[in-house]
Amino acid sequence: MKTQMHDYDVVIVGGGLAGLSVALSLPGHMRIAVVSKLSLEITASSKAQGGIAAVLDTDDHTDNHVRDTLVAGAGLCDMTSVSHIVQAAPAAIDWLRDHGVQFTLAGPDRLHLTREAGHSHRRIVHAADSTGAAITSALQAQLRQRPNIDVFEHTLCIDAITRNEGSTHEHPERPACQGIHALDTSSGKAFVLTARSTVLATGGLGQLFPYTTNPPTATGDGQAIAWRAGCRIANLEFVQFHPTALALPNAPAFLISEAVRGEGGVLKNADQHRFMPDYDSRAELAPRDIVARAIHTEISKQHGQPVWLDISHRPADFILEHFPTIYHTCMSLGLDITRDAIPVAPAAHYSCGGVVTDLSGRTNVDRLYAVGEVADTGLHGANRLASNSLLECIVIGRNCAQAIVERCEQAGATEPVTDTAPLVSNHQQMTRGAPDMPEEAALPDPAAIRQLMGKQMGIMRTTLGINQAIEQLAHWRGQWAQAPQLAWTPMLVDVRNRLDCAWLIAACAAQRKESRGLHALADMPRMLTETGPSVIDSTLPPVTPPTPAPADVALG
Repeated sequence: MKTQMHDYDVVIVGGGLAGLSVALSLPGHMRIAVVSKLSLEITASSKAQGGIAAVLDTDDHTDNHVRDTLVAGAGLCDMTSVSHIVQAAPAAIDWLRDHGVQFTLAGPDRLHLTREAGHSHRRIVHAADSTGAAITSALQAQLRQRPNIDVFEHTLCIDAITRNEGSTHEHPERPACQGIHALDTSSGKAFVLTARSTVLATGGLGQLFPYTTNPPTATGDGQAIAWRAGCRIANLEFVQFHPTALALPNAPAFLISEAVRGEGGVLKNADQHRFMPDYDSRAELAPRDIVARAIHTEISKQHGQPVWLDISHRPADFILEHFPTIYHTCMSLGLDITRDAIPVAPAAHYSCGGVVTDLSGRTNVDRLYAVGEVADTGLHGANRLASNSLLECIVIGRNCAQAIVERCEQAGATEPVTDTAPLVSNHQQMTRGAPDMPEEAALPDPAAIRQLMGKQMGIMRTTLGINQAIEQLAHWRGQWAQAPQLAWTPMLVDVRNRLDCAWLIAACAAQRKESRGLHALADMPRMLTETGPSVIDSTLPPVTPPTPAPADVALG
C-alpha cells in the first residue's frame, strides 16, 4: 500500500490565534497546510473572554506594562522578551483591526479599555466578553479564503519528522524537521505532510487536570511532540489555574473573566466575608497565582464548597453591556448575575512554560518552530499577566512568519525537503504497528492521569507528591512502551502525549526547590534569591520503533 505524502512549504499544527497569525502573515505564493485536531473552530483562543493587553491610553506607558508583567512573573521573565512583545502590542491591535476584528469602542474609532488583575492601568482591548471568538472567527474566515492554504481538520499530529542536518563545531548533532506524521481521525488513515518549515501552535495542557477551562484539544500534544523531536522544554511546572471558573454542579468549567473583578466584582466566602484584602493589599486585582491560592485556601476551609464572585452591585445595564456572554451562559444555568453572586473555583487554565524558543518561535531543532501557549519565550516567567497571552500569539506568530520567509529566501525556492525514502519507511512502521505501540486496553485511562495530576501537581504541591507523580507516570510510560503492538489510533496518540507531557511537568517541578509564582510547595514555602528556569533536554527519549524496509511513495 502506497503512503500518501503531501508536500508544503509550511505545515502549521494548530488553528488557534498563534497558528492563524503565522498562516495569515505568510506570503500568498507559499503552499501552507493548517492541521486542526478537531474542527478549526474548537480552540482555546476562541474561548478567551478578557482581551489583549496594549498600551493605548495617554496616561499609560509601555514601562508600566513591562513592570506589571515582571511583577506577575515573579522574577523569571526574560526582560528582552517582555520589552519586545509589549512594545509590539499597538501594532498587533492594528493588524487585527486590519483583518476585520471588531473591538468594543468607547467612542468614534476609540477603543474601550478595561482593566484586569495585575495591571496598573486600563489597557485591555476587548470585544465585550467574547474577545477570542471575535478574533478567531474573523481570522478563520480569511484563512478559508486563501487558495494557498489547505486545512486538514480532524487530523492528529503523531510526531514531527526529523533528520540530522550535518555536524558543525557548535552543533555536533543538529536535527532538522522535515514535516509531520499525521492521522486522519475520520478515516483512521495515517499520512505524511512534508514541509520546509513546521510550526507547532497546538496550545496548552489543561486537559491533563480534572477541572479546566481548556477545550478538549488541550492535552499537551505540542509539548510532547517537540520534546520527542529533540527540543528543549522549560518551566512547565508553572501551570496557571484561573481563579474564577464557574462552579455549579453538573455544569462545565466555564471561565468567569478576569475583567469581572477588574470592573468591581468582589470575592466572598461562605460567611459573605470579602476575603481577598486579608491575603493581598491589591485584593481582587492581585496577580492570578495569589488570587487562586487564596480561593483554594478558602475552599479548603469550607470543606470543598466554592467561594462567590459578586458583581450584582453594579447596574444591570452595565453588566449586560460588558459581560453578555457570561450573563447569558449563567442565565441558561439558572443563575442571574445581575442579582446573584457566582459560585467559582480555580481551574487549570494556562501553561506558562513550554518549548524553548526565541522571539521568532525558533527552537533548537532546525526548521521546527513553536508559537503561542505551547512555547516558552520568557514573557510569562513564573506567572502570566492577564491578557498577555493573546498578545504573544500575534507578535511571535508574525515574527515567526517573517523568519520563515527570510530562511526560505536564503535557502532558495528550490530547496529540497529531504530524501523521501526514510520518511516513508518510518511512516509504514507507524501504520503497520511496532513493539512500542500498545493495545488500548493496556493504557491508563485519561481520567487516571487527570486524577494523579490534580492530586499531586495542583495549586498546592509537596516534594513527596511530585516524586510520586514522576514514579507513577514513569511506570505508565513503561507500560505503554512494552505492551503488544497495534496500529496507531487516536487513543494511542492521545494517551502517549498525555503521559509524556505530564511527565515533563512533574520533571520540571522536581527541579524547582522553592515556591515561586504558580509553583507553590508546602514543604518549601520560601522563594530563593537566585534561581533560573527549569529545563528538560531531550535526554530521556521514548522508545523509537525499528526502521522497516522502504516502501513506495505516492505524492498527494
